[in-house]
Amino acid sequence: MHQAGQGTPAPTAAAPSSRARRIARRTRDGCAAALANTLCSLLLGLLLIAAVVVFVIWLGLRPHRPRFNIASFSVAGGLDPDSSPAGASLAFNVTDRNPNRHIGIYYDAMHASVHFYDALVASGPAFAAGWYQPNRTTTSITGLLVVLGPATTDASWPSFSVAVRAGRVPLRLQLTTAIRFRVANAFYSGRQRMHVSCDLLVGAHGDLLPDYVGAPCDRYI
Repeated sequence: MHQAGQGTPAPTAAAPSSRARRIARRTRDGCAAALANTLCSLLLGLLLIAAVVVFVIWLGLRPHRPRFNIASFSVAGGLDPDSSPAGASLAFNVTDRNPNRHIGIYYDAMHASVHFYDALVASGPAFAAGWYQPNRTTTSITGLLVVLGPATTDASWPSFSVAVRAGRVPLRLQLTTAIRFRVANAFYSGRQRMHVSCDLLVGAHGDLLPDYVGAPCDRYI
């Protein structure tokens, strides 16, 4: 016969020790997760701020294409509906505005041509050498060309003669060059081919009609 209490073993000290280790491990894991979340939040916040700063700088330094307007255009001696203007002098003036605040523009030599629809009227250099245009400045592009046609035997002559008699001759002045942007006096863009197209009307007197003085020109790169 056994004495009371001898059949139940006494609890060991290992159980509380194991439970404490589990609690400590969970506490460490929770702290590590909280620290990782905090660091991720800080990193994402810094990345967001950096992205905003880069975007603002890009908006301020993003190159804008120059703007062109036809200022004057004339054919010396006027236009005659019964004879070709070939050999006459043709003068033009186009204003070139660089609208950028911190960006200058380098231009290569510029070529000019004048067309009556698809017929070539005149062709030649506008600027024989390249030049640099500082930010927020306006440059006058002036050219003096020799008229090549149309001749009275050309297919375009009847239409040209009719337009001269009507006092409204539609012409198109085209300028071709290549440009590079200089950003903040430190960075340079690649060279880009640029075309400028100015549609205009000339009267029988050979001068640009008043409605077209200052008219904007199309440009594309």
